[in-house]
Amino acid sequence: MNQKRSLLTRRGFLKGAAGALFGAGLAGCGQPSPAPSPTSTPTSGPFVPSLRILWTGDSHGHLLPAYHREPFGESFLKENGIERGSEKAYLSSELDYLDLAKKYGKVGGYAHLATLIAKERAALPSLLLDAGDAWYGSAMALLTEGKALVEVMNAIGYEAMTMHWEFNLGKKALLQRISEAKFPVLAQNLIDTDFGDRILTPSIIKEVGGIKVGVVGQAYPFSLLTTESRDANPGWRMGYQEDTLQKEITQLRKEKGAQIVILLSHMGYDQDRVFAELLSGVDVIVGSHTHDILWKAQQVKNTLIVQAGSQGKFLGELDLSFRNGKVDGFRHQLIPVIASTIEPDSTVNALITKLYQPYQEQLSKVVGESKSVLYRRSTFGGTTDAYMVKAYREIVGSQVGCAPGWRFGSTVLPGPITVEDVYNVMKPTASPLYKLRLSGRQMRAAMEDNLDNVFNADPLQRLGGDTLRCGNVKIFLRRSASREKRVVSMMVNDAPLNEDTKYEIATSGGRTQYLDPEAQATAKPAVEELLNYIKANPSLVSNDAVQTFTEAS
Repeated sequence: MNQKRSLLTRRGFLKGAAGALFGAGLAGCGQPSPAPSPTSTPTSGPFVPSLRILWTGDSHGHLLPAYHREPFGESFLKENGIERGSEKAYLSSELDYLDLAKKYGKVGGYAHLATLIAKERAALPSLLLDAGDAWYGSAMALLTEGKALVEVMNAIGYEAMTMHWEFNLGKKALLQRISEAKFPVLAQNLIDTDFGDRILTPSIIKEVGGIKVGVVGQAYPFSLLTTESRDANPGWRMGYQEDTLQKEITQLRKEKGAQIVILLSHMGYDQDRVFAELLSGVDVIVGSHTHDILWKAQQVKNTLIVQAGSQGKFLGELDLSFRNGKVDGFRHQLIPVIASTIEPDSTVNALITKLYQPYQEQLSKVVGESKSVLYRRSTFGGTTDAYMVKAYREIVGSQVGCAPGWRFGSTVLPGPITVEDVYNVMKPTASPLYKLRLSGRQMRAAMEDNLDNVFNADPLQRLGGDTLRCGNVKIFLRRSASREKRVVSMMVNDAPLNEDTKYEIATSGGRTQYLDPEAQATAKPAVEELLNYIKANPSLVSNDAVQTFTEAS
């Protein structure tokens, strides 16, 4: 139940172009991508690569390999030419997930990524980027306030990144992490409220293989509206800042001599397509935020768009041919990071072991046993969410339990559950658990607002992640309807919603608590409340995904 943003800095033509593009059939938020464009396209003669772009995005602080289930099905596999049961299918799909997880094992891990990065760097002059959501979303990210991730990324040799969930660290910790990074953190759209100055470096120029490459950072435009605390980053403002973005790109080319320009974006795939249509002078958009797995690079006008999923399960690689003053062709691949098939880099592995040492005993404690596959990634929520909203409700004794529509969170297979699992799978943030009272009218309005944030036909009007997940609430919706008309009917505790009745709600992780000035917070963070709940109820059974929303006929 996030509050709707009160300001956007778009122009009328920007909104119109977005609507036109979406009407032409773009993928929806969290949905499979459109039919792919070619993986390799030289425009004249044989392809001879000049430089290589390597990137990660949406890794959410997962230093070690983990399991991660995707929501996509048969249609996604067919569109991308992937055989069911294959390694690519395991990385991309929900189909046969448990069997394939047992076959292929855990994915991601920064020491494993480091091995691949070193190998791919050695073949061509390269640039290593991260598209954001690197320093937040796991136990180690939370417990070290992102410091562990900065140290590991320094060791690997990242050359630039942008941000989103990093803002949840709060202004003081975030600025400290940025100062510790041995690479620039780029955000052309982060502005000082009082003076209108940029807070961070907007762009850089790097010479790669004798070619001047400009990189502009576009942090998530609504980062300041999606932090758990609305007071986390005082004195800053954001938005798309599209006018200054175009000026920065033009300046890179005309005044600083950039021959290739990359937009390092944490806006989301549909939003990247809009900006590729509208901006001039951008050769490549390296994107993130929507966790899309683009097995093949997409092209809008003269701009290539790439994205490499989430959780560190892919290393993105884009080779460019530069001839006659322009990008002449490309070769693209997503390199799977299957931990069992890659020898971890010894230096990075040793560093991760050292960083874990103060927390290892605590995080490795077994607190329960899952009888189910616990996963989150889904537009409407997964089995993890179903378990959490039930637990929240029982912990505070409320009628309804709600969890935000986060995309991030690892997966747990049936078996022992550790403290670290509870953080990484369920709640890797510091906020407490809240108990509040809202009228039925407020609940319906909040749900309408959330649905508009997810399903608005204009990608630039979308805010946050996927839909809310609420236990003991049933909603029939029409996602294609206009704002405030998507909720067809709503039930609470199997009875029709009464707009004048006050309902008790337990929630954590968003900003719903601000709707009730008298909301009560637990003394401990919600993750600790969950740990205590699991210790008291150590058998976790959650075989069905949360069922808050059903499409109306």
